[in-house]
Amino acid sequence: PIDKSLCAPGMVKTKPIAEGDLSSTKHIANRVKRQEVYQRIKKGKKDVKKAKKEQRKKDAEDPEKKDKPKAVPKTLDNMREEDETILLSEDEEVMNDEDEDEFAKYFDGETPKTIITSANKPSKKVIELIKALLQLFPGSYYYERRNFDIKDIARWAGERGFTNLVILGQGLQLGGHKKNPCELLLIHLPQGPSLHFRLTSVQLSDEIKVGGVKAGRATKHKPELILNGFTTRLGLRVSRAFTALFPQDPEFTGRKVVTFHCQRDYVFVRQHRYIFPEEKKGTKARLQEIGPRFTLKLKSLQTGTFDSTRAEYEWIHRKENETSKRKFFL
Repeated sequence: PIDKSLCAPGMVKTKPIAEGDLSSTKHIANRVKRQEVYQRIKKGKKDVKKAKKEQRKKDAEDPEKKDKPKAVPKTLDNMREEDETILLSEDEEVMNDEDEDEFAKYFDGETPKTIITSANKPSKKVIELIKALLQLFPGSYYYERRNFDIKDIARWAGERGFTNLVILGQGLQLGGHKKNPCELLLIHLPQGPSLHFRLTSVQLSDEIKVGGVKAGRATKHKPELILNGFTTRLGLRVSRAFTALFPQDPEFTGRKVVTFHCQRDYVFVRQHRYIFPEEKKGTKARLQEIGPRFTLKLKSLQTGTFDSTRAEYEWIHRKENETSKRKFFL
């Protein structure tokens, strides 16, 4: 057999490059020839990209093509699979369900009152996050866990007029530490439901820098609320649970807004202060992030208050339900 490494470039026969696999050069045994082919492919791609860019410039200057709508890039969001749970505007069935669900009292004017607690022996990071949540949720109070069962805490809080119970859990995260906060349990009192979230990407005000500018300080004003991207029946249920954490009479003088933005089943939580500059004449606002910021992903939704043994689940996350990257539940 011939030692291919001793052959001059071009002496060894190579397979033709398939049209659908131009970037593949692994089949070329000769290293010098392989590099030549790779550079030729790379230059070809660069030329195509440059030609497209020049064509877009010409189209922008052409008056006939100028008014044509721009091509919308394909993303997982706009290619989402349709399903029967996506809400339609003014759905009578949904409106009737809202009038009779567990959050109806809140939307009739009930003032939210929230207990925040944690697992036993909370770490320093969990305590710091609790302090931030006390500023985020108006009318919230911290109570030490003291080894009490969740069901007992929920019953005790419900009897004393509390409307929400928030419990932070800590544990080992991927690439994290066992003392980091990793889950959040939100129970609406006194009848439920109970929402269990995975908690990630926690950043407190001291850790936030946007464009080199540190986060601002939170005030005691009641915030405005923005809920975005909750498009299904399950998403509506989750958004109503978040809404029930905040009073319905925001103080606009504080210019403070809390956002729950749902994208691809992840809920991004942010808090900002806004201002309308005079030169913009009220058309655009400038934002200053206050913090904290964190991300939630729903793991389960239980009917009633939390029960780890005999729970009745409205929805639970299972890997076998993730049949496509374009399928979302919220």
